[in-house]
Amino acid sequence: MHAGEPVNLQARVCIFRRYAAAWLLPLDKRQLAAALAAMLAACGKASVPSTPSAVELHLLDDAAISAANRRCLGCSGPTNVLSFPGGCDAPGSLLFSLDTLRRECLLYGQEPAEHALRLLAHGMAHLCGLDHGERMDAASAVFMQAAAAALA
Repeated sequence: MHAGEPVNLQARVCIFRRYAAAWLLPLDKRQLAAALAAMLAACGKASVPSTPSAVELHLLDDAAISAANRRCLGCSGPTNVLSFPGGCDAPGSLLFSLDTLRRECLLYGQEPAEHALRLLAHGMAHLCGLDHGERMDAASAVFMQAAAAALA
């Protein structure tokens, strides 16, 4: 790539549907790729410690994310999103439970598309090296704005 040449950020996003009921997600694959690419592009504006070289999104059910949660973090039960930063040109990975997304939308009365983007922004902030707190909240807000603009 030459200096000044545009970068195709969507080429840096891979989405894997590992759940037969992927229809539970309120955004299609194109929208997800656009939202995540916009979040990647916003890393500089979000002032994060690091920017992933690429992002992999794995759409899972509660059983699969529970197994990952137990295996990787020693926690039992499902969660909404797990983040695994890459490094050395390895992509960061987001594991996203569609079952938990739907359950949380019903429980908290949130719109599914907005809540999905909020969870992905939260996961992206973790991929960028942030932990819970004010800096993460600020970066997540920048990521949400970027994703919303990409989908408008």
